[in-house]
Amino acid sequence: MEGAFIVFEGVDGSGKSTVCRKVASALGSEGRKVISTAEPTHEGIGAFIRSGSAGGISQATEALLFVADRNDHTERIMDWVSEGAIVLCDRYFASTVAYQSAKLDGDGTDRDWLLSINSRFTSRPDATILLDIDPSDSLRRVGVRGEEVSKFEKLDFLEQVRFNYLRLAEEYGFTVVDASADPDTVFDKVMSVIRKVI
Repeated sequence: MEGAFIVFEGVDGSGKSTVCRKVASALGSEGRKVISTAEPTHEGIGAFIRSGSAGGISQATEALLFVADRNDHTERIMDWVSEGAIVLCDRYFASTVAYQSAKLDGDGTDRDWLLSINSRFTSRPDATILLDIDPSDSLRRVGVRGEEVSKFEKLDFLEQVRFNYLRLAEEYGFTVVDASADPDTVFDKVMSVIRKVI
């Protein structure tokens, strides 16, 4: 069987991680080799980003860390795909562009620069699914989960991020799925997209 590279994007609380798990379970039950991964990764530079040890740096510096992590990650993803795996990735280059080009406390990074630096270290996914949701609804979901609110989880900031995501979706041909729909409907729509590429 041929492999495939599927990316899930969206603001925090859009349901990416939940949908990834459901898709992995469904495809795994069909006997497909499935690898679930995420960015930032949980090793090396990705683990450093997740640890929060890089506090107090600019968005541009943070973007460079994400791209460095993505470079190694992309090499692993392409190896997995070549071995016949369906790779499900929770966030990829669009997250860096959508988040880092939005202004956080007045600081934003140039979008064209972000696209340029990512272009050298990314591979084109077979499908990118944007789980789109109003940020006020996504923040409510995060609150219900009882998670600590990150620096990125501010309504005005997430509204910019959503706008950026939708712009990228139009430019790069992402499939936009209404993440505010009931979970079964969201899952069915996501699976219909994946069926077209595997």
